[in-house]
Amino acid sequence: MVIKMLISVLLATVLFLSGCGDSEGEDSLAIQQMLDDGDYAGVITALESSADSDGDYIALGTAYMGKAGVSLTNIVSAMSSDNVSNDGFASFVNGIADISTPTALTDLGKSSKYYKMVVGDCSALDLSDSAKDICLYIGLGATTRSAVTIDSLVGNISTFSDNTIIDNQLTASVCAMAYAFNNTNNGTCTFTESPDVNFTVISRVYTPLIVTVVADVNATKYHYLMTSTNATVLTNGYCTEIDFSTRVNDYNLTTAPYACPVNENPVEDELTATGILVDILNDGIDSIAAAVTDDIQADIDEYKCDVLGGVYNGGCSVSLTQNISEQNIIDYLNTQNGL
Repeated sequence: MVIKMLISVLLATVLFLSGCGDSEGEDSLAIQQMLDDGDYAGVITALESSADSDGDYIALGTAYMGKAGVSLTNIVSAMSSDNVSNDGFASFVNGIADISTPTALTDLGKSSKYYKMVVGDCSALDLSDSAKDICLYIGLGATTRSAVTIDSLVGNISTFSDNTIIDNQLTASVCAMAYAFNNTNNGTCTFTESPDVNFTVISRVYTPLIVTVVADVNATKYHYLMTSTNATVLTNGYCTEIDFSTRVNDYNLTTAPYACPVNENPVEDELTATGILVDILNDGIDSIAAAVTDDIQADIDEYKCDVLGGVYNGGCSVSLTQNISEQNIIDYLNTQNGL
């Protein structure tokens, strides 16, 4: 049923897009054709520098979601998979990991930005049906962005829904989050801080942190960056502090001595594990509530229940009115990791 409901939302949004296009019909049809063909880069190139209408913003929101590899139909598929496996949010994370692109974190952020330029605040009480559809896009995009974030924290995502297997990289990532959050050291990991580094490319200063998992016989060193506001930065590969074009997969003390921030734009919002897994996930769940249907809400309620540590059986054993906290995220990731 959830698939049918989401497909109906997709059709409604496409109709809305067609009705809100550029005043020149041919341009609007050309943009729609590029979206139909999956030419997301073409849509972005055509519109991003001149977008000035709801139709343009919707097209860009849709294009960036597609560029992330997670169009609405992809998200539908990932959501439906948990109905088969009954693994809830963990199954959804695995499904998204299979299809998302390396730039998904930033692309989904841009998608949300453009959709929000159409609807503004999804908590408003007088949203039109079309605006509710866009809020659903925003919410599903935020939930998906959280899944992509978890994928970036894990060494082997295929084991994420198997809580009998311990993933050392996920252990290290959660240790780093807890250490940055409240200086927690429960003996699972060891920590080595280095002097602050100014990443001049984005004009931000971070504290490098090396985490080693005590139980890891290989004593693998995992590299992280901490902000001054008690969060770990989302990173991908390694680079220098002055040139992100040196980004490589393997650490090198001389040529790639730091974990490399995912965000390469100094004017974009800082991307941290806390920001995505707490703030944006909560915002996304609230946005979905603005366009609620019973089937969609049931899936999202199950996901939230999982993260809050409850048991879901048509309803959650803990209150779903509370926001997800960073401690909830840390506890959930530890549970999925067999810890």
